[in-house]
Amino acid sequence: MQTDTSVEKAQQLLLDHLPPRKTETVSVLEANGRTLAEDIFAGYDLPAASQSAVDGYALGEGNLPINSTVQLKGQLGAGEVPEHRLEPGEAIGVLTGGSLPPNCQAVVPQEKTSLAGLKLELMEQIKPGQNIKQAGEDFSSGDLLLSVGQKIDPGAVALLSAFGINQITVFSKPRVGILSLGANIVSWEEEPKPGQVRDSNTPMLLALIGYQGGLAGDLEIAVADDNTDLSIKLRQMMAKNDIVICTGGSYFAAGSEAATLFQAAGAQIFYWDVPIQPGSHTGGARYEDCMLFALSGNPAACFVGYQLFVAPVLLAMQGLNPGPVWIKAKCTNEFSKKTGSRRLVRGRAEYTSRGWEVTILPGQKPSMLRSLINCNALIDLSAGHPPLDEGMEVSVILLNNNIA
Repeated sequence: MQTDTSVEKAQQLLLDHLPPRKTETVSVLEANGRTLAEDIFAGYDLPAASQSAVDGYALGEGNLPINSTVQLKGQLGAGEVPEHRLEPGEAIGVLTGGSLPPNCQAVVPQEKTSLAGLKLELMEQIKPGQNIKQAGEDFSSGDLLLSVGQKIDPGAVALLSAFGINQITVFSKPRVGILSLGANIVSWEEEPKPGQVRDSNTPMLLALIGYQGGLAGDLEIAVADDNTDLSIKLRQMMAKNDIVICTGGSYFAAGSEAATLFQAAGAQIFYWDVPIQPGSHTGGARYEDCMLFALSGNPAACFVGYQLFVAPVLLAMQGLNPGPVWIKAKCTNEFSKKTGSRRLVRGRAEYTSRGWEVTILPGQKPSMLRSLINCNALIDLSAGHPPLDEGMEVSVILLNNNIA
């Protein structure tokens, strides 16, 4: 176990010890936003045969300058397949996406013709191949359509549907359980008694987990009058979840309640304590195929710890890029405190006509919720960094919170 390690080292330790990714098969209609766990290849050409790109007339071979006249041989309806070849000087009506005779040299749009009986006058110069979607023009048989690790978007859904691929294998959404430690914590649904506080961390974490593709697992609060061995409860949670987050718990000179709990449950702890503000008392571990995290009970510190340590693991377990995304931005306001250890200041980043700007949000104490409202960025200040002035350029971590 490493102690007082850097954020980056802790993140790498977690990613180096990820359990095997789980996969599942889903309908293409449920696949949007999921990550592919298999390569998908074209089984045939798309389009499978030459098609018309416009409503108009398929033309037989031959030189057809402007004002040429050809003989109209009929009209193909939607879904009809031509039965006869076109001879030179002949034409047949076609619809957009309709099949073409094998010797068709071009398609002329209907609005570029004049029809008198069965005589069709061409009002533009015909160029071979014009307005024809060639067989295999979009994809050829054997082409790689989508690859492992690719996130399915609406375009990919359309492509899969065009090839008749109705089910695909994707990485599973991790199931995340949350265990709240602290004798004075009660559910957010309860009326607290004097000396008690509602658990706001669990609902916040559930929202973040949902934003990033995870599923809500077991939710537990270690109440004061419950004599159940917490290590047993933790092992039960780990057996049913892919990730378990413990929030809160006492921290004293002899050690951490959460660290003691992890050790009693038999988990392998990778790191404990990261010198950052807020949320330095944090840890990461693994028990069998379940990843474990200890986060601060203070709401802002819990939020920061989740973004730095849990979020990358949650994304990586789904085959997604764990990040983070870094930018440089200019402050729109001031932050008067000099940092001791490395500090993550909650902010609101926006791209404007002046480039990236970040506003320091009010309420920067670890216990305060105010700085979490509309927070989509962490301003990363190194140890000993001076106070921030308006207009100063800073390093910013953009958060994957789906906040516009």
